[in-house]
Amino acid sequence: MKRDESQTVGAPVNAEQFRYLFENVQDAVVEFELRDEDPIVALVNESFCEMFGVTPEEAVGSSLNDLIVPSKRVTESNRFDRRTAAGKRNYAIVDRLTEDGLKTLLYRGIPHDGGDRGFALYTDLTDEIRRERELAVLNRVLRYNLSAEVDTLLERAEYLLDAVDDPDLADAARDIRTSTLALERMTEEARDIERVLDADPDLEPAALDDAVQSALEDVALVDYADVTVELGDVPPVRSGGHLDRAIAALVDNAIRHTDARTPSVRIHATQTDETVALTVSDDGPGLPEQEHRLLTGEVELTPLDHGNGLGLWLVRWITTAYNGAVTYEERADGGSDITLELASASRT
Repeated sequence: MKRDESQTVGAPVNAEQFRYLFENVQDAVVEFELRDEDPIVALVNESFCEMFGVTPEEAVGSSLNDLIVPSKRVTESNRFDRRTAAGKRNYAIVDRLTEDGLKTLLYRGIPHDGGDRGFALYTDLTDEIRRERELAVLNRVLRYNLSAEVDTLLERAEYLLDAVDDPDLADAARDIRTSTLALERMTEEARDIERVLDADPDLEPAALDDAVQSALEDVALVDYADVTVELGDVPPVRSGGHLDRAIAALVDNAIRHTDARTPSVRIHATQTDETVALTVSDDGPGLPEQEHRLLTGEVELTPLDHGNGLGLWLVRWITTAYNGAVTYEERADGGSDITLELASASRT
């Protein structure tokens, strides 16, 4: 049975315990009373005074909005106050006037006493958001510059392959091209991982044949392989829009990690009442134990246990985000099968 969130577990908190928590929590906390939907400060903790540059005597009895809300954010704060009066909680990232100027804060508003009173908690996010924005800019710059260098390397590798007669030099040029394509793929997978982790997927029906076709169009090495697709008449699956990225990563991995002159890859699907299983089969040597345990979630990703690339991370994260699972199996006749078990969009 789901616990009522209004109920507490264990012994109730007494006034002394509450005051100790209120005074010592590192977040800025204020208790206020709503008068005509205007929050009037009743109590503040030391962290509030430090963050907003006021004394308890200056704050208590004053309008909280007048103390900390910029003029351009009054409409927003009034909306929060109406929600508090209606007994609803607030949770938002807001800009507020602090001792050190305008800062970006995480705001949590908790009504009590039927909405006549409430608590507001503020956590400074300014440094975190600035670092996030700086890293995003750095990421874009690095990707752009790396993409330009990859294009140059591929161009020169193709030139050498056409220009040299020495077999050893030709082999070296092919190795350069292969490594450059791997680097290009890694940058694309890093971009895809960023998009997947930032997304809050709204799962909608997606046709598997469309996802597979999009994936194959994106794998540069597919021209060097024998790829067959046998999907049959399977129903759409529930996807958040990045399923083709996971399939592309599996196909690229299957082609890249084999000693066969012409890699063989088979993409096929089966269905049950509730799931659709999409399998990518290859003729390679199989995944190292650490790789397939990371892929299927038997071990967690850590800085020390991370595998050799980003593609399998991408496969796992996308599939689990879509309420699916990944399985791995080595076949007795050689090669391996990686299967994405996806929720069927046709199930009720």
